[in-house]
Amino acid sequence: MQKDLNVIIVEDDPYARDFMSLLLRRDWRTRVTGEFGSSSGIDLQHALHQQAPHVDVLIVDTEVPNDEAWPAKVTQITRSLSQPPVILYTCTLPDERVLGRILNMKGAGYIAKNEILYALASAVSAAANGRFVVTPGTHMLAGDLELPARTVLMDGTLPVANFTPREKDLVRLGLLLNLSQRDIADDLVVSTDFVAEVMGHIYEKLGLREILAGEKALETYFKDEILLARCREILEQIPAAAAGSRSGRKAPWLSTLAFHLLTIPAVTEFDLGKE
Repeated sequence: MQKDLNVIIVEDDPYARDFMSLLLRRDWRTRVTGEFGSSSGIDLQHALHQQAPHVDVLIVDTEVPNDEAWPAKVTQITRSLSQPPVILYTCTLPDERVLGRILNMKGAGYIAKNEILYALASAVSAAANGRFVVTPGTHMLAGDLELPARTVLMDGTLPVANFTPREKDLVRLGLLLNLSQRDIADDLVVSTDFVAEVMGHIYEKLGLREILAGEKALETYFKDEILLARCREILEQIPAAAAGSRSGRKAPWLSTLAFHLLTIPAVTEFDLGKE
């Protein structure tokens, strides 16, 4: 099985950095080996030059105040490496000029954080496997710019579009933070029965119930071979009685599968004919 992807996050906003780290640590495919701000260039350079672990992907924020050259500086830091990581650039507000610079620097993608949302690990995996990753807002900026071959458009907002505000609360606490139903109930000042009921609705909207009932195959949802293999391992170990359980109180694997269903983006792949 393919090894985990080692990722370093370079992001000035500590809240965004913590959220990205949480998503990548929860995903089966990715491992965070370092977190830095833009003022930590020397520390970043030292981390990249260490022999182990090798860094596969750098996630780099492009919106550094008063420093438009920051993305280029990070690229320069990686050039002396024998095995440089691919660089996936992020933004809050997409900028056509930045996209142009990223294309010139042979970056691995330009994604808006509010558009990739929970699907960050999928963007990292695609970038590590030679795709150029964009989200709807950054893709719209392309215009006359020539995007690389094997460009992939990812939209991470669709899986959560039909959740109610209360369901979104439980998604955050139960699937992202992985809290127990008792802790969720205490945090929201509701009963555990209410939490179990709402989590059941979330699982159904994500398609988990159809998977457990055998009505839809895992391949309907997961295209990534690593996710497919690990989800199959989980399903093979689930007793029939547990699979029919509605509450999932004693089944932590439910939230694990639900998390990975939550983080699947809508994907459009382009073959633009040029490398």
